[in-house]
Formats: sequence, structure tokens, C-alpha cells
Amino acid sequence: MVLRMVLNSEPADSAKPTGRVAARALTDAAIRAMRDGETRTDGRLPVGAGRLLIECVKVRGVLHRRWIFRQRSDEGVRKLRLGDYPAVGLEQARTKARGHIEQVRKGIDPRLAAFEQKQAVVKAEREKAALGSLRSLLSAYVAWLRANGKASAREVELLFERHVLGPWPQFAAMPARSITPEMMRDVLARMIKAGIGRQTNVVRSYLHAAFVHGAHADLDPRRAAAEASTFRLDANPIQFLPRIADFETARDRVLEDEELRFLWATLSARMDELALTIRCIVLLGGQRFRQVLRVKATDYDRQAATVRLSDPKGKRRKAVEHVLPVSKRVARDLDQLVSLNTQGDYVFSTTGGEKPIHHTTISSEIKAIAIAASNSGPVYKPGDIRRTVETRLQGLGVSRDVRAQLLSHGRSSGVQARHYERYDFLREKSEALALWEQHLVSIVERPKNAGAPTQRSKRAKQAVS
Repeated sequence: MVLRMVLNSEPADSAKPTGRVAARALTDAAIRAMRDGETRTDGRLPVGAGRLLIECVKVRGVLHRRWIFRQRSDEGVRKLRLGDYPAVGLEQARTKARGHIEQVRKGIDPRLAAFEQKQAVVKAEREKAALGSLRSLLSAYVAWLRANGKASAREVELLFERHVLGPWPQFAAMPARSITPEMMRDVLARMIKAGIGRQTNVVRSYLHAAFVHGAHADLDPRRAAAEASTFRLDANPIQFLPRIADFETARDRVLEDEELRFLWATLSARMDELALTIRCIVLLGGQRFRQVLRVKATDYDRQAATVRLSDPKGKRRKAVEHVLPVSKRVARDLDQLVSLNTQGDYVFSTTGGEKPIHHTTISSEIKAIAIAASNSGPVYKPGDIRRTVETRLQGLGVSRDVRAQLLSHGRSSGVQARHYERYDFLREKSEALALWEQHLVSIVERPKNAGAPTQRSKRAKQAVS
């Protein structure tokens, strides 16, 4: 046993053969002075479990000095390359050699350990490359929105590109599971510094939803089969970022009679596609811009005097049909729009029907009218029109249930609403819209200082009964 241990290691200092000269400690000067074919041993390290050597060889006319860790055993001499000098300095080579000496003393083959370490690095790099990046995560979420018919897909894609992927390419290339809350905090902080308010919370919400989708994609076999990227998310970095309540202050602005009068007079003076579109939105009860703008010619039924909207808002897997009755006044505007847009399917269009008007275009038009009507006072926003209609209807006695059906408020929430309630409320919607139209006309057609009408029509009375 003693003999075998001696054979498996370098001879200790006390067991050196008589007349053998101990190796001197290497120096940088000595290394640089080496010539082709020379080999020197570093005497600084302890002997007995391996030695640190450096050899000088000429390759294609250029001298190379290579670090070698040498270990003697009963199987012969084993050598392990540690790198070239000066890329690997003297002290760095000694540190590596000390580590290998400790491995030998523990019975570990340094060559095998080095091979396994390289394999582990290669495996980790392959796994990292296979992991889906933040860019692929956000792209997968946008693709899922499109596949499920979400009209917001394009907007979400643009928001990600404008505020996340474009300004932060280093984050976009990282594996999604490596994204930290601090990184996403910086993304949102950049938006706030740029003066962006509510949209900061919107981007936060979409990022949160994207990470949720990524986690589900890994666990849902259907998504895993359809999506190549694997994200292996173990946390959602967005959940630790608070929503900024200051950006979510609920508005209570309602248009005054004079503001409604100015809006209607401005629209009546113009009969182009934008003006007609805004008139229809107002007369139809202040419906959501995006839902109205998606209407196609096939959604408008002249005989039944109805127009069909699609409401995909929220987490609905399938859009809910939202049918609205059409008055004679609205029908005239719709007929004119259809006659103007014969080159495509969309009713509310400025391109002959090929593409619908973008909701931001409608918002910009209304903002311009609001600013012109403000006289340096507070300016209403496009979304205030919807609140104005509901507030006026509330004041006119229209019930909350009818208003919810007319304005499509949470109509599919709850088991009963989702699976059993199939009444279309078309009569009640018609009566409520007739009441609103009569109220609006009474405002825009009477003089500025005239009093409000005191009597309602028979149809209006039915609407509130």
C-alpha cells in the first residue's frame, strides 16, 4: 500500500534523490528569456501532487510559452494545458495549479474535472440559447392576442417596440427568466421621465400579461406544441412593481350644454368622413371608438335598422356581439358613409373603406374641437363624451341595467350572464337612444340661454318606465 502511494505522486522534498537540484521559483523575466525547446519548473508551489511547468515552442516562426500542469502516477505522466503566457500570467497559472494539486490530493483527476467543467459550461450555454428571450416572450404574447382576435394586438406590439424593445436592446436579447424587477422598473422610469403618465400603467399591465402568458405557455401542452420558445419562468418580475395610482385618477368631467352645442355645430358644418363618424359615435350613445370603427358594411342592416358592434374587451376568449338600433338620423349618416367607402369593407374609413379610421385620429379631432370651445378654460377629453351620455341618460331616468346594455358594461360577467341570459334588450336600447337623441337635439337647436324643454315625447316616457 505504501509503495503504491509513492508511485502515484510526485516525490516529496524529503524524498528527493541525492544530487537533484530543487527547481527555482519562476519569474516573468526568466519566462521571457526562455528559448525554443526549453522547459522550466516553478519551484514556488509545494511538490508531491503535481508540478507547474512552462515550455517554450516555436510555431510557424513564433515563440509560444505554454503553461502545463504535470502529474506523475502509476499510469504514467499526465499533462494538462493551463493556457499561454502572457494571456495567463504567472500568478494566475500558480492559482490554477494549486487548485489542481488540491484535486489530486482528494483523488480527483484534474483532466477529467476540467473536461466535465467545460461540458457543464457548454450545456449551460446551450440551455441559455434555447431559453426564450424577452423579445420572443413579448412576440409570443402579441401572436396570442392576434390568434384570439384581440384588436389591441397591433397597439400592444407598437407599445412594446417603442418603450421596451427599442430603447432596451440589451434586455430584449436576455432570456426572459433572467429579467429582474429592477430592469422593468428602469423601463417604466424612462417613460415617466419622458412625461408619459397613464400609458406607463398600460405598458406595465401588458408586460405583466406577457409574463403570465409565458408561464402558461411552458405548462400548457397546447401552447408548448405551438410555440418553439421555452421560457422556464419561476417568477413574474412585474408583480413586484406597483401601479402608479396618480396616473389612474378617475375623471368626472361631463360636457356642458354649450360644449355639446359647439361640438355639434362644428360637426354639422362638416360632412366629411371624420365628422360623420363622430356624429354616429355620439348619437349611438358614446360607444367605444375602437368598437365603432371596426364596423363593416355587412354589420349594418338597413332593413332591421341595426348596426352590429363586436366587443372583445377584457379577458373574453370570444368577442360579444353588441347590437344597436339605428335611428333615421343615424341611418342617414351611415348611408352617406357607405356611399363614400365603396372600395373596401369598412364603414368608418377615409381610404374608401380599405382601412378603418384609427381611434387616435378620432381622438385628435375631438381634442381640437374641445380646445376651440374652451376659451382658455378646462378642456374636456374624448373619453368624457361617453361619460356625458351615460350621465345625461341617468338624469333622464334610464335605469342602470339598460345603460349597461346600451354602453356594453360588463355584460358577460357571472355564470348567469354568460350562459343563460340571452335577451337582446333591443327595444330598451332603442328607447334609451331615442331619449338621448331628443335630449341632444333639444340642446343643440335651442338658443344658448333658453330653458330646457318641460315635456317628453310618448316614446321617451316609455324609455324610463
